Amino acid sequence: MSAAGHDMQLMDNGDSHAGHGSHMGGHRDMGGHGGMMMYFHFSSEATILFESWKTTSWEGMLGSCIAIFILASLYEGLKVAREYLLRRSNAMVRYNTMPVPTSEDAAVVPNKSQGTRMLSLSHGLQTLLHILQVVVSYFLMLIFMTYNVWLCLAVALGAGTGYFLFSWKRAIVIDINEHCH
Repeated sequence: MSAAGHDMQLMDNGDSHAGHGSHMGGHRDMGGHGGMMMYFHFSSEATILFESWKTTSWEGMLGSCIAIFILASLYEGLKVAREYLLRRSNAMVRYNTMPVPTSEDAAVVPNKSQGTRMLSLSHGLQTLLHILQVVVSYFLMLIFMTYNVWLCLAVALGAGTGYFLFSWKRAIVIDINEHCH
């Protein structure tokens, strides 16, 4: 049999990794498939965000799902906390329709120095919280992109629970700071 025929036979048998070296610890990533599965699956084996965060049993998957559920819930809380701090620092931009002031109205024109300055503690804290929000949102997106049904459920249910717990008193319904989901 030719080399090309041999490779095809290996692929047909589902063992396309023969001769490609061993995997660490004798386990293959993603349930023995050696690569990322691009379809939803119910495997208890997964690599989550980092090579060192691997699950190989249902107990490990359950623990990871709980951690991801908490992370997704806290992500929703972070969004509400940022909004609260922004309102509290009086830096929220208001889009009110105001008539163009005339010389008679000059005394009524609001002071443009209200709000937060760029080099202030409040703006610095908002910047750090924004960075954290972006990082966590991409982490949650990447976890969802494992296509592992258990991890996807943990993200979705955690986000729903976080919204339920933190967003019920939210002033703004449409979130312009939404990033990945």
